[in-house]
Amino acid sequence: MKAVIDFWRRNSDRLLGRGEAAVTLPPMDGALLPNNVLEQARKVAELPQIDNLVMHEGRLLCSAGHRLWAWQADTGLQPQVEFDAAVAALVSLPDGPLLAALVDGSLHRVTGAGAERLQGLAGFDGFCPTAMVAVDSHTLVLTEGSSHHLAHEWKRDLMSRERSGRVWRLDLAAGRAQLLASGLGWAGGAALTADGQVVVSESWSHRLCTIPLDGAARRAPQPVLSELPAYPGRLVPAAGGGYWLPLFAPRSQLVEFVLREAGYRARMMAEIAEPFWVAPALESGSDFREPLQGGAIKSMGVLKPWAPTRSYGLVVRLDAQFNPLFSLHSRADGRRHGVTSVLEHQQQLWVASQGGRCLLSLTAGDGGEWA
Repeated sequence: MKAVIDFWRRNSDRLLGRGEAAVTLPPMDGALLPNNVLEQARKVAELPQIDNLVMHEGRLLCSAGHRLWAWQADTGLQPQVEFDAAVAALVSLPDGPLLAALVDGSLHRVTGAGAERLQGLAGFDGFCPTAMVAVDSHTLVLTEGSSHHLAHEWKRDLMSRERSGRVWRLDLAAGRAQLLASGLGWAGGAALTADGQVVVSESWSHRLCTIPLDGAARRAPQPVLSELPAYPGRLVPAAGGGYWLPLFAPRSQLVEFVLREAGYRARMMAEIAEPFWVAPALESGSDFREPLQGGAIKSMGVLKPWAPTRSYGLVVRLDAQFNPLFSLHSRADGRRHGVTSVLEHQQQLWVASQGGRCLLSLTAGDGGEWA
């Protein structure tokens, strides 16, 4: 009976342009009111492909492509470790080692200037790791974006309308792997809550949802924040409670419309190079072959900050109940787009802008504002 109801609901939504067939977007208003805080933030280093940020043994580490880098105020970024494949996720276990997940799905323990591949996790067939979070010194939660596309193929996964993301709990000491959730629309990040649950960024559903950490009761993920105007990524705890949520690319009415046109999407993906698809991106505006909407045409040499855009810079501060408090932006006319990772440490907020190819630093003011 449920299948019949879903069939009629999908068809009526498509006929009337509502529900899943709607192309309307939630506005950036209230706590999401645009500003230029990210665009005006201090740039501490330039690094193409900058991605994950993690604090380990008192040092700020970041990944970029196949390499792991360490940042210090007096020396800047210095290369530490080079892997066989690009780094997809990093986690520092409390009182334990630094772990790196690569885009080929393998897990590695970082040891000094080298890395040792982890073996013997029965039942775990890592394919597309996107983020990791430590539960204790030997247990972690790992999110996978897709079961069909690798991490760097996220745009193809979105335009294929895949729903094959998974969430794993890995016990490194016992060598056990437990599947906590599957069938997610790109599980792009995770964080733990005080009541023993995992909050997962389900990027293609534009929401955060909770699943039980113990996996005892496999139930549908429960949304805690929905209808986001952009695609959420790696959720991280904030000092003083709550969370920081980077959203790596914006939604747009044009992309929402294309996502509902199966024939057009199939031809676009088959005949056009990926950088020029009508699809969200981590950076845009550098090639004349990119798709362009009328509102994004420069007038008198100026691009309007509210112009339709394929890329955007956005970080949202959430309280402990996942309600947005305020947000940091780099708008359509800015360059600090494609924020894939943030990290708060000692009243400093570190931001990895992959679209801007740089590491940003913001400091908390006495009034709680960031600049």
